[in-house]
Amino acid sequence: MKSKRGFIVKLFIFMIVLVLLIIVVYVGYLFLSTTNKDVGKGLENPMKKVINKEKVRVNGSISNPLVNDSIIYNETKVIEEGIVNFNEDYINYLLVAIGVGNLHSAVGFGNPVIEFSIDSDSWGSEMAEGILNTQGGTIEEEDLRIFISKEEAVKALISSDAKQFMKDSVNNGGTRIEMVAGKPTLFAKGYLAMYKEITGKELED
Repeated sequence: MKSKRGFIVKLFIFMIVLVLLIIVVYVGYLFLSTTNKDVGKGLENPMKKVINKEKVRVNGSISNPLVNDSIIYNETKVIEEGIVNFNEDYINYLLVAIGVGNLHSAVGFGNPVIEFSIDSDSWGSEMAEGILNTQGGTIEEEDLRIFISKEEAVKALISSDAKQFMKDSVNNGGTRIEMVAGKPTLFAKGYLAMYKEITGKELED
């Protein structure tokens, strides 16, 4: 009888230990699973697109398509991947950075139209009712052209202040702005204010 009671006690203790072991393994699994998810978030591909629209409203907020506060990245790698993945979101962000919010349609002159020449690629952007419509390829009857390399454009996006970066880029020759339309058209659509904001100078005749 005593032997049987001892066996039952041992079995009971064994069951308790087994249950505790299962609980410890389960808790450990949950902890490791959560940790791995958090690491994955921290190393999330910095090239992930935050926005995916052809049209962007310039008087609203616009997300940087390369960087957000939660991403810790290697700058060289981001630049390399940014050059490969260059798209219309980059153009829209740069346009806002250089002051496209100053532009507007004008009766008799039409909508603001800008062409980007980026390395061997061309991008066209037209603004109508405060909305940017940017697409790859050349565009007709552009008001001005902006010449910039993909590398310079990506550096602007990952800088702490894209607007200031673009100002410096224009002033040091990294970016070139060529006015195509006549001064009356540029004035009517707001380009003169945009030009002064980005260069700090009045547009010369």
